[in-house]
Formats: sequence, C-alpha cells, structure tokens
Amino acid sequence: MSRSKGYNAKPRNTGQRKRRSLVLLSAEGNNKTETRYFTDMARALNINIRFAPGNYTDPVQMVNALKNACREYGLGEEPGDKAFCLVDSDVNPDKDRQIVKADVLSKKAGIALIVSAPCFEVWCLCHFGCSFTHYNSGNAVVQELLKKLPGFQKSGEGLYKVLADNTGIAIANAKTLEKACIEAGYVPHTAEFSPSTEVYRVVEYLLMCNAGTQKCKM
Repeated sequence: MSRSKGYNAKPRNTGQRKRRSLVLLSAEGNNKTETRYFTDMARALNINIRFAPGNYTDPVQMVNALKNACREYGLGEEPGDKAFCLVDSDVNPDKDRQIVKADVLSKKAGIALIVSAPCFEVWCLCHFGCSFTHYNSGNAVVQELLKKLPGFQKSGEGLYKVLADNTGIAIANAKTLEKACIEAGYVPHTAEFSPSTEVYRVVEYLLMCNAGTQKCKM
C-alpha cells in the first residue's frame, strides 16, 4: 500500500527491520476512559497502538499533537498504519466551532476525526442497547452507564474486559444511532448529532488488524 496521504513520515534507516503496522490515537486529556479502553483492547488483540502525547481537550490542539506524533513514528511507512483523533462534542457551541476547524486539519493530514456526542460513554452504552435519549450533558450519559455498570470508573479500569463480548452488538447499535441522526437531519460532527458515536469505526478497524497477523485494510 502506498504511504498514507498527509502523514509526511520522517526519513528512516532503510536497513532497519520493519516494524509492525501502527495505529496512533489521540484522546481528550480530561478523560482517561478511552485511553484505558483501547490500551486493554490492543493488549487483548495484540495490536500495535500508541497515543499522541499531551493533555489537550481542544480538538484543534489534539489534531496538531497527533500530526506531530505521526511524523515522529513515521506513520504511513507500513501497510495498515492509521491515525484516529477521538473527540467529544459535549453540549457546547464553542466545541462545535473547534470541531469544524479540526475536521479541516484532520482531512488534510490524513487523520480520521472520530466524534462522540455528547461523549465516549455513548459507545459504552451501545453494548447494552440502542437508546435515542437526547442527553443534556456528558455526565447524564455517565449516570445512565452507571445503571448498567455500577462499578464503572472514569479511569476505564477493566472496562474493555467487561464490554468485549458485546462488541458486535455495540457496533450495530452505534450505526443505528448514526442513521437515526442522519434521518433526523442533524449535522454530523456537531453537538446536535446526538446521541451518536463514531468509535465503532476505530473498533472495526482494530478488529481487522487481528492480532498483528492480518494487515489492516485502509
């Protein structure tokens, strides 16, 4: 596969042994749930995942940090290399404006911007069913998740292991929510496009990586 557009991988020593394909992620700094979830998923599936450094919550800063990490890791040098930026839309018009800018930057850089509305925990709820409740805050989603998972912690401790068996259900439910928002005329990557989560796109991609023995498909 040709080098992924936009990564501008730095020159490498061609005599070195090739590394495994790499998935780079950027997650919001105030919420470690995503980081722990995907770390545990990567360990369970033997997938090569790294996270962009920084503690940003602004989507534009997150994309820029991920662009720098792409260059540092030489992303695009191996088949299956991919970068995802995971953003929460929250319920905030200012965040909408930030996401619009991040969308433009991410497309130019070959990064997939992954938006959850209002937050990542919608993805967790999709493992239990398909609720069309329009949450007025991210905390409202967390409170609903606590009804399903009384032991849920924002640290994400043990989250992937608890949810893993229902991953297929979650993917189907996330797609149903997305379709419902589109049919309602909501604009993707905005706070109104809710409840929804594009996290299923990352998960589907990682599942295709299949323990590092199958090349990820672009």
